[in-house]
Amino acid sequence: MKKVNVGVLGYGFVQDTFHLPCYKEIAEANVVAIAGRRKARAEEVAKKFGIKKVYSGGDFIEKLCSDAEVDVVDIGLPNFLHQKATEIAAENGKHVICEKPLARSISEAKAMVDAVEKHGVISCYAENQVFIPQIMRAKEMIENGAIGKVFWVRSREAHFGPHSAWFWNPELAGGGVLMDMGCHSVEVARYLIGKKPVEANAWGATLVHDTKAEDNSIALIKYEGEELSQAENSWAAHGGLDLRFEIYGSDGAIFIDTTRETGIKVFTVAPEEKVGYVVEKAEAKKGWMYPIWREHELYGYLFELQHFISCIGRDEEPRETFQDGYIVNCMLDACYRSIKTRKWEAITL
Repeated sequence: MKKVNVGVLGYGFVQDTFHLPCYKEIAEANVVAIAGRRKARAEEVAKKFGIKKVYSGGDFIEKLCSDAEVDVVDIGLPNFLHQKATEIAAENGKHVICEKPLARSISEAKAMVDAVEKHGVISCYAENQVFIPQIMRAKEMIENGAIGKVFWVRSREAHFGPHSAWFWNPELAGGGVLMDMGCHSVEVARYLIGKKPVEANAWGATLVHDTKAEDNSIALIKYEGEELSQAENSWAAHGGLDLRFEIYGSDGAIFIDTTRETGIKVFTVAPEEKVGYVVEKAEAKKGWMYPIWREHELYGYLFELQHFISCIGRDEEPRETFQDGYIVNCMLDACYRSIKTRKWEAITL
């Protein structure tokens, strides 16, 4: 079995909670290095996951990407570093896995697509939600005709706000909640509908938080066959992560509740330290709770990274590439234009 050597960029929430636990369970994956700006934090995460090499400092991206042992670079950095990290990795002949959203804008996303194509490396767009087990099962049922012709996909992803300061700055993040969580929602709908998106109509507003970007949004995407997707996203919803999907077809419907219908319901008044981890963005650890089992698996990260590593090992293109990430940026760009014009806006791919 061929091993794929992974170099991890970043040591924050997405790597520490999701990607690195997955790599521990993927036989073909071998994480050989981790890099981040702060040495102490990088070393802390390296020790936790048994990673031997640590790169830090202002040129941590260059250091890891020039490591001859690394086959693929996993980018789990803030959005404003995605283009730079991709270009440096590709120039060094490394395959690239990049966490969502691909970029802050269409132009950045296009530059990233151009970079991986120019250097002939495999690109993997890390949109975990299209690898959620229930979503993949729904896709299989749709393709088998179980609910007829899909005409409407509705999704909701909400919590009370992101965990890192840079998310709140639209210059660094590329937008607000529509960029942060809407990128998930519109891509899941496109995956399930399976058609080309053509128009967008969106609403976004700052209703609760003191932030420059929208903390609530609704995005409508129309497709070639007049199908519609409806994405509701919020950084202002209490109760921990709320992730739901409704898929309507001419002969049936599919309902998926990833974070409430977990099979576990707990009531407690015990001290918080006895409760432990509950769910992403949990605000309280008392009363009724819905604990998540194997969160990195339930949200699709494990199946996503298994697929990516397997494709890289076989030198094959994965199911989600940077071209898919570029399409997401095109959809979101039309949504942001629509928020300003209050009209349907064309999606130009």
